Amino acid sequence: MISVSQPLALMPKDSRRCSGCDDHVGIEQARPGTYVLVLSSRSTDLIQIGKLGALQLRSGFYVYVGSALGPGGVRARLAHHLKPSRRPHWHIDYLRAHTRVEEIWYCLDDQRLEHLWAEHIGLVIGTSIPLVGFGSTDCRCESHLFFFRQRPSRERFRQVLGTRFRIAFCSRRRT
Repeated sequence: MISVSQPLALMPKDSRRCSGCDDHVGIEQARPGTYVLVLSSRSTDLIQIGKLGALQLRSGFYVYVGSALGPGGVRARLAHHLKPSRRPHWHIDYLRAHTRVEEIWYCLDDQRLEHLWAEHIGLVIGTSIPLVGFGSTDCRCESHLFFFRQRPSRERFRQVLGTRFRIAFCSRRRT
C-alpha cells in the first residue's frame, strides 16, 4: 500500500546513470517490431507515472513490453528509451529514470505482438503487476509492465511464446 505522506521521487537530473546500455543497441535496420525491456531496480522510491498514478518501486526486476511499428521502428524506439527523458512522453519514460536496463529482447516483425507477449508474461509464475494500466491505456491488456523478484529467464520466455527473438545485452555499469 502506498503511503500518502511518502514524498514522490523526482526525475533524476541525469538518468543516463541508470542505464546499462549505450544509446543504441546495434539494430542496423529501421524496422517495425516488438520489444521487451528488462529493467533492474534497487530503489524503493514512490514515483508518479504521469496521470496514471503512483508506483511504489521494489528491489527486483521490471519487464516492460512495447511495440514500434511506425517510422524508425524498434531501433528508434529503443534509442528513445535508452536516453534520459527530460520531458517524459510514455509511462516507461517515468520508470526508466529510476531503473537500469539489463537486457532488451526484440523481434523485428510487422505484426503487433506486444499484447500476446504481455499476456504470456503475465502468466509466468512469480510475476506480478505493479501498476494496472501501465503502458496499456490504449488497449485491453491489464498492464504491459510486470515485476519479478528474481531476474526473468529469456529461455523461459522463448518456451512460453515459441517465438524467435533477438537479445541485446547491456554493458555493466562503469564505476
